Amino acid sequence: AVVMFSRLLAEKMNLDKDYRDSYYPDVGGDAWYANQIGYMRSLGVLEDYTQGKNFRPDEAVTRAEFAVLAAQFDKLSLTAANSFTDVPDDHWAVKYINSAADKGWVMGYPDNTFKPETNITRGEIVTLVNRMLERNADKNYLETNSKALPRSYSDVTKNHWAYLDIMEASMDHDFQKDGKTEV
Repeated sequence: AVVMFSRLLAEKMNLDKDYRDSYYPDVGGDAWYANQIGYMRSLGVLEDYTQGKNFRPDEAVTRAEFAVLAAQFDKLSLTAANSFTDVPDDHWAVKYINSAADKGWVMGYPDNTFKPETNITRGEIVTLVNRMLERNADKNYLETNSKALPRSYSDVTKNHWAYLDIMEASMDHDFQKDGKTEV
């Protein structure tokens, strides 16, 4: 997740520079992601992303952790207005979760919960990042050209809730912005 966000930066990371440090004892200097973690930490993006001194690189990312990472990445104004019934006011990520919700990046479940400690899915990640980048799939194009698309997935049908977001994120394409809509 951190490497993905490092690639989304407007000002690209100087890949010739070594940003690795020993801040996280569980991130070895030879790990493929160590340089990006050091870089993102130097920018302050990881300030509240980890609890304690460990990064936990081999663990799944929770919905709360990803909301914090997204909010830190975009430097959102934090808000205390709680949007979800299962995120207590003293939860370590409540302000980040609510800021991401205010921005429209994260949505709760129909019962008004967020499930902050649940591991985030790839579909949820793709959807959140598309919302951050104001990217929208062209549903008509995808339907009209479904047989000629460069990518398809056996486990993601057209009826999958994240189908449009997955297709938007997984296919290289040119576009222009028309307000908040891609053309």
